[in-house]
Amino acid sequence: MSDKPSYLGLLNAIAVGERRGHAVLSAWRETTRDPELKDVLNTVAIREEEHAAAFTKRLCELGFGVRESASPEFEESLAAARSQSSDADKFRSVLGYGKPEDGGGDPLARVFDDPTIDPQTGALLGRFIAEERDSERRLRAACAHVAPAAGPGASKDDDSLLADIAERIDRLSQTLEDLKQLRR
Repeated sequence: MSDKPSYLGLLNAIAVGERRGHAVLSAWRETTRDPELKDVLNTVAIREEEHAAAFTKRLCELGFGVRESASPEFEESLAAARSQSSDADKFRSVLGYGKPEDGGGDPLARVFDDPTIDPQTGALLGRFIAEERDSERRLRAACAHVAPAAGPGASKDDDSLLADIAERIDRLSQTLEDLKQLRR
């Protein structure tokens, strides 16, 4: 295909995001001690891997390849998933559950706003959306299962949350210092 489809960026973003999602969830699966959560993480990680392959294949069929850029957020999520932090902490730091922006609507709701999406790509996107929504339901249910196991006292979670905020502020401060150095 000589013309670049308007939805090429969407397909690329999904391929990259799903590959990264597979890596993060697989790393987390290897560290959790909760067998129910391990099963959920395994199912969702397999889906992520399959989605990455399917969207990479579709890009190839359209005559394009996957373009990936560096992502500090991905590296942070991967490190958090590999850590020995609690599963409850990982739901917050890796998936963002419980943060103020959590639950801000369905990011997949507008995928089909582009009327130029071809039928084959549309079918792939439809299956992807249905599976992503199911994965989200499964992960939220697993989070609800894990949260009570964190214990009756909230102080440990509060301490973890404060430590996470402090770490993010430190990283932000360092980034600002790095940017100042680049301007000089």
